[in-house]
Amino acid sequence: MTGLLWVAWRGQRAQAAAIAALLLLYGAAVVAERLEPGLSGLTFQLSGFLAGAICLIWGAPLVAREFEAGTCKLAWTQGVSRGRWLVAVLGVAAGGAVAAAAVLAAVLAWGLPDAGGDSLAWAYYESHGVVPFGRALFALALGVALGAVTRHTRIAMPLSVLLVGVAQLAARALRARFDMPFWTLQWTETAAHLLLAVALTAAAYVAIRR
Repeated sequence: MTGLLWVAWRGQRAQAAAIAALLLLYGAAVVAERLEPGLSGLTFQLSGFLAGAICLIWGAPLVAREFEAGTCKLAWTQGVSRGRWLVAVLGVAAGGAVAAAAVLAAVLAWGLPDAGGDSLAWAYYESHGVVPFGRALFALALGVALGAVTRHTRIAMPLSVLLVGVAQLAARALRARFDMPFWTLQWTETAAHLLLAVALTAAAYVAIRR
């Protein structure tokens, strides 16, 4: 990793470490749940908080803190276009978000593989399949867009978490209205998340071009 990507990675190591620490806590929760049957279902329910953590810790400050510190202006005067800069910082963050979702999915598949007879129950559905990956990218893009528009981390961070929570509740409500097989519903919902992520990324680009 060299050039702009290297700079982007160095600027995001703290966020990566925070998400990694959260994943370690998930791993500890899975082990505790396997050792203590009375905690059954706890990790499934907590897995939904990963998207909120991604938008809070990684997405919202990604651009907003650059505006607050003025460091983005330095990057833009070094022959780097705003679009290229956004692609670099967002690309590194997206890779981290996908990796985090993959690690959590692997942990849950190893520790808690049973759907309990209902694969569409929200706790199992939202922690397995492809939905966690699409939701992680959506949460990241939402945080980035809010940070780019507001240019203040103190505004973007709580607002992004609130909107991610609202989006999850809305997805559950819409999911209940469709009678689809597990994988059809998974791919449909993931496609919706990815389309929203693309639209939010475009909104972030327009915001930094102003």
